[in-house]
Amino acid sequence: MSTIDDQIAELKKLTNTAKNTDLSKCLGVSPSTIQTWRMRNKIPQDMFIKANEIAKNGSLSPKGYLELKYFDIEVNAGMGALVEKEEESSSIVFKEKFIRQELGYNPNNVFLMPIRGDSMIPTLKNQSIVMVNRVDGFSTDGVYVFRYDSRLMVKRIQFLPKSIKVVSDNPAYEPWELTKEDIKSADFEIIGEVVWSGQRM
Repeated sequence: MSTIDDQIAELKKLTNTAKNTDLSKCLGVSPSTIQTWRMRNKIPQDMFIKANEIAKNGSLSPKGYLELKYFDIEVNAGMGALVEKEEESSSIVFKEKFIRQELGYNPNNVFLMPIRGDSMIPTLKNQSIVMVNRVDGFSTDGVYVFRYDSRLMVKRIQFLPKSIKVVSDNPAYEPWELTKEDIKSADFEIIGEVVWSGQRM
């Protein structure tokens, strides 16, 4: 009967990885999970199924499909940041043709993130998932992800002659404006434009 270390070595062989951190990333689990396997002397059978799929297909995604990076919102030391979450990414796949041809975006330039709060209802519900296309700036009206005053926001942006108008689709929230001077002097960064959303009914 193989030992737990033998089983982990087999998973690494199937996934073509050498380190536990690489193995955990490939299987969509946290590095501490591998230590838990060792403590319990048991690896879930679905991990071997995943590893065999990776060995056969080169990834967990079927041919013609791909996983997009998934980021969650984290506030660290007062600064809003997007932090990649491997587990969520491995559970969401898209048809590559849909992203490239129907949406018209490069899959390498888009990522997924959740919506927090109700300020964009009814367009975007709390906990809905949005696809964001990274951009360096904005020039057309749309829904954008941006950082302002150490906070990450998802809002509708409207362009006025001397300012931009920040609008929440929920009428309970008042719109506000940022002048060009405000944008230059403040902690302000455009992350990307929301190009697709998925949510529960």
